[in-house]
Amino acid sequence: MKTGKKIAVLALIFVAAAIIYFVWPLGRKEENKTGVVYTAMSEAELPVVYPTALGRELAPLFGHREELAVTAERDSLLVLPEDRRLPIRIQYGDEIKTLQYEIRTMDMTHLVERTTVTDWTEENGQINAVLPVQNLLEPETQYQLGIQAVLSDGTSAWYYARILETDNDHAAQMLALAEDFSQKTFHYDSAQELTTYMESTPSADNSSFGTVTLKNSFTQMTWGSLGVSRGETVFASLKELSGDLANIELEYYVTREADGGAGGMDGGETEVYGVTENFTLKWSSQRIYMMDYERTMNQLFSGSRELFSGKRILLGISDGDGLYAKKSESGRYTAFVTNRELWAYDREEGNSICIFAFGGWNTDDLRAGRDRHGVEILEVSDGGTVDFLVYGYMNRGGREGYTGVSFYRYEAESNTLTEQFFLPAAEPYSELRLDLARLAHKGQNGIFYMYMGGSVYGIDLNSHEYVVVASGLDEERFAVSSDGSRLAWQEDTGIYDSRMLHIMDLDTGDKTQIGDGKSDAYRILGFVGSDCVYGIGEYGDHIISNGRTMGLYLKSLDIIDQNMASAMHYEKSGKYIRDVAVDESRIHLELVSDRDGGFFGEAEEETLVCNAKVLPGKMDDIGWYASDVRGRVYFVQLGQDISASQKIRTISPKKTVREENNEIHTEAQASGVEEKFYAYGRGRLIGIYSSFADAADAAYDPMGFVTFGKHDLVWERASRPGSYFIRDLNTATRKLDRYRTEFTGTSRREGDALLLDASGSSLNVALFFVCRNQPVLLYTGEGSFLYLTGYDQTHVRIWDPSAAQSMTIPMEEARARFESLGSDYICCLPL
Repeated sequence: MKTGKKIAVLALIFVAAAIIYFVWPLGRKEENKTGVVYTAMSEAELPVVYPTALGRELAPLFGHREELAVTAERDSLLVLPEDRRLPIRIQYGDEIKTLQYEIRTMDMTHLVERTTVTDWTEENGQINAVLPVQNLLEPETQYQLGIQAVLSDGTSAWYYARILETDNDHAAQMLALAEDFSQKTFHYDSAQELTTYMESTPSADNSSFGTVTLKNSFTQMTWGSLGVSRGETVFASLKELSGDLANIELEYYVTREADGGAGGMDGGETEVYGVTENFTLKWSSQRIYMMDYERTMNQLFSGSRELFSGKRILLGISDGDGLYAKKSESGRYTAFVTNRELWAYDREEGNSICIFAFGGWNTDDLRAGRDRHGVEILEVSDGGTVDFLVYGYMNRGGREGYTGVSFYRYEAESNTLTEQFFLPAAEPYSELRLDLARLAHKGQNGIFYMYMGGSVYGIDLNSHEYVVVASGLDEERFAVSSDGSRLAWQEDTGIYDSRMLHIMDLDTGDKTQIGDGKSDAYRILGFVGSDCVYGIGEYGDHIISNGRTMGLYLKSLDIIDQNMASAMHYEKSGKYIRDVAVDESRIHLELVSDRDGGFFGEAEEETLVCNAKVLPGKMDDIGWYASDVRGRVYFVQLGQDISASQKIRTISPKKTVREENNEIHTEAQASGVEEKFYAYGRGRLIGIYSSFADAADAAYDPMGFVTFGKHDLVWERASRPGSYFIRDLNTATRKLDRYRTEFTGTSRREGDALLLDASGSSLNVALFFVCRNQPVLLYTGEGSFLYLTGYDQTHVRIWDPSAAQSMTIPMEEARARFESLGSDYICCLPL
């Protein structure tokens, strides 16, 4: 009963907040003489689809306005029931005139089925329907399901999920375990059963409830002394299923009654937290193993007076992801992002300003709280102007259901929020987030620069015209200073064959070209502070290893400062730079004197220390303190104290402004970029890499997986058995022997196979391919190699073609030996 009252109070709080922030001005629509339309952000209107699978109703699918899933996330996987009839429930929103679905291959190139749904009923404002999926699917193969709902105004909303037909119920059993595990964490006595799965270690960080894993203490896992209560609604998603391996995610909110504790935060208001639990589980006939677990917890910020204390604005418990603060020059205005919402504090007026928020984890309309968008602060002025981006999936308002980038300007003097422009995106939020993390900068010249889909765009904030600054880029062809003010890139040629490079000051728009385009080759190496680092080598002087291009020998290294003056020139007589790693203010070099040694030649190491200026960071004004009850509590650091008698008034923009025709549609750019490796872990995209080794390294700790392109699974950590031996080596090596001499150093598709360059991978990563019956070739020198053909807990089995013999090596000895040889692996995988 007590929990029910808490939830009811919480619902009233959110309804009231929604009325204050957004609903109050609804219907108040004005138009001035310039044709600018003033209106409040409208409530969400698109219906929500709840699929039923694995014996329960799963997390909802949200409506997209774009067709063919180009912006759909890799979020939901639905296992079809035995009869392939998939039940769905449709709630909220506009009347639905017609309903149909289509099934395509994951690359969207082939339509498998398109069917109009006739088996549906409507009652109490919701629709119950069944999708009668035909018997056209290959078992154990994922497909893209798109559900189209035609609304009363003739427009369509699309809902996307992956579907899979399988004859086992392992996923249902693993989902049941995840739900049971989650529920027991709230009950101390029954939680004792969870110790079977825990791996508590003394080195684990038990200072924060923001992130909890199996390595944390039992106290952390069971919520310590927080005294939180979970709501009745728990959204469950099957993120991935590969054989007996599943990734499952649970989302819900918890509440806590504040108790007047230390730090000035607990002032009696109900605290609300969004919680996400992610499970990586492995089924076996004996038991289900928990391979990985992570729980994140983020407190909702209300803007109330109790959160302002001394020189702090208290944000509460958080996993730290997305926290960001930025001050105006005098410090009058402090803008900050928490839980994908933008707030600001005006110390002179005492205003707590909710500048932008789609909505929190409220119980009345979950559409507003979908977490597939981000907020990026660009500039905060002493006049109260805040320029910022909202990017990703748009939960509500005139852009609802679209994915893209909105550039907003808030002006405190008029308390008005203006959408300057909207740029539709051709990639989902998870990829857009990675792109904008590379570059999103407002120049002092009135141009906004951003990286998206392999190109850098410059957008004039007055005319809304855009230019393509550079295209065909990947992480090895360009670099950005840490403050985003300088950009350097190579010409759109081979990564080791660029005869010129460009350095651009994004505040002034000034661009400098280095190289004459005729002689030497240039390599962008990165930035130390705002100084650009690049190397010069002879054109065509590639590092060749067993027929593959592995790099470029550099004759010299240069550092250019903001004024395009030389800050350092490094060159060593008789030495060539074989490898470079730029790490903040240090540059690590690998030097050789004999270029004929190639990848396997002896090298010496040297480190250059640079006197680089430390540039401002997003977390500079974010701090935390330790609470006896709540652990780590985050706050925004202010420049001066807030008086105890100071009244704080919470406000939001009274008007939202959007000019007509402010959409910017860019022409598709030829990427010129090879297919990439996508690293996933704990239910989300971690990164996109040119190197398989980098992708596998990113996915390794979170028990994740790697795809080549967006859909072809090539590696997953948790599914490797304890031992495996390839029986028919001649058959297994046939394709690799055929294509080995054609390797150029870049992973590529060859018919139904992937020629995989796994150089730089660890032995643990490489052995995954062996357990898939794919031998791994390890180069031991120029023209010599071994095959990895098996392993168990203590040994690795190899085949030496030169000696025509098989042998076993102790695991640790093999690891040390193979690393000393450069861990130069290649493999040929079926796709």
